[in-house]
Amino acid sequence: MRHLTRLATASLAAGLAVTACGGSTNVLQGKSPDQIIKLASTSITSSSYHMTLHGALTFDASGITGLPPGTLDQLTGSIKDMTLDGSGDVQDTTRARFSMTMKPVLDKAIQMVIFADHVYMSEDNGSTWADLGSFGFSGLPVSPSDAVNQLKDLGTVQDQGATVRNGAGVEHMHATLPADFLSKQFSKIGGTGQLNQQMQQLAALMVQAMQLKNGSVDAYVRSGDGRMDSMDTQATIAIDMGKFLSALMQAFSGSLPPGAAGSLGDVSGSLTMTEAVTQQYSNYGAKVTVTKPTVDPNAPTLPGGGLFGA
Repeated sequence: MRHLTRLATASLAAGLAVTACGGSTNVLQGKSPDQIIKLASTSITSSSYHMTLHGALTFDASGITGLPPGTLDQLTGSIKDMTLDGSGDVQDTTRARFSMTMKPVLDKAIQMVIFADHVYMSEDNGSTWADLGSFGFSGLPVSPSDAVNQLKDLGTVQDQGATVRNGAGVEHMHATLPADFLSKQFSKIGGTGQLNQQMQQLAALMVQAMQLKNGSVDAYVRSGDGRMDSMDTQATIAIDMGKFLSALMQAFSGSLPPGAAGSLGDVSGSLTMTEAVTQQYSNYGAKVTVTKPTVDPNAPTLPGGGLFGA
């Protein structure tokens, strides 16, 4: 009887150990990279979840020449290294709420609600809400499904093998960003209202001047259930200042906006921007209820008139 007790205890301990390590279940076993991506996409499109985001954005203006010293100082002084932190809850593909900070650009958190493809914003912790109109986030990694769709658009996805991420067993998927990635993402911006207007104006400028130097996406898919665990995006982007200023002048019908330096000279060189963003997804299937905010016409909103005062 004593031996039976010991055997039962040992079996129970072994079972607990296997469970603690995530068990032997691996729903990704034997699947190709494309099948893994498809499984991850299928498993999250109808689920609620929680997500967090952290990003770092750095700028290097040392390659710019032709700007007057005062203008260059003004440019480098206004462009600061930025950190982006946010968290959000997603009810389904059309309803979500987020809180986000972008230091030092924003000194306080802003709240965003996506409800039936309409975007609402609050600068006072949800006390009042402004209506930003509709905006298609297609191509932008706002949710796990967007992240998976982004991976599907990359072309060749490589399976880097099994690893551990955030304490869970995952399969590491890797893809290199193609040279035309930026133009493709800008072309997917769509919708109506103020937010879309500003994003369209920004895209029209940036697509002429921005060049992706290098970039990659690393996605970590949980081996136990095929859901996305986290995603890392790195990119180095060069902004041709000559092309950018030329496009800016075209937007202003041949003259720079008020407050810009009078003579910019023969500007050349690039402003280099490096970004690193990590998104983490958790609490799949949790109860999330996102309600449509009540719009206050006096609520603070984005700067009026768009990027160019139009």
